[in-house]
Amino acid sequence: MSETRDVPGAPDRPERLGQLASYLLNRIIHRYNQTLQGELKQKGVTTITMRTVVSLKIYGELTVNELCVHAIAEQPTMSRTLDKMEGEGLIAREISDKDQRVRVIRLTDVGHEFYDRIWPVMTDANEALLKEVSPEDRAHLMRILMQILGNIRQNPF
Repeated sequence: MSETRDVPGAPDRPERLGQLASYLLNRIIHRYNQTLQGELKQKGVTTITMRTVVSLKIYGELTVNELCVHAIAEQPTMSRTLDKMEGEGLIAREISDKDQRVRVIRLTDVGHEFYDRIWPVMTDANEALLKEVSPEDRAHLMRILMQILGNIRQNPF
């Protein structure tokens, strides 16, 4: 028979688990992603493609490494995604004006049109997530989330 040990500070009841910010954040984002993926799948779009298009729309042009951070993807996954997106005419890869050794990715006109179709899906999912949260509480939440991101950030961007 195995013996159970108490670990000091470890959650021993469901309500204590619900007091861990990381646990709650993961539950929330998992549910959000499931909802968003369902909506995107109906449009034939993957989550990584959506994140990549939105990142490029916001930042203009990014390197593959920067895209990995902003679109939340590992480098091999991002490379495959970019190959597919380039084949679909959504992106173009170019040599950077700032550094001839660096290639950057930007949206094409087709990519901008694609963004216009998927942005409402993303904002609708975000609004559903924050339904009945007051503007004041939303602003407070965003300040806290940015502080947390600053605490764990490993990249300057």
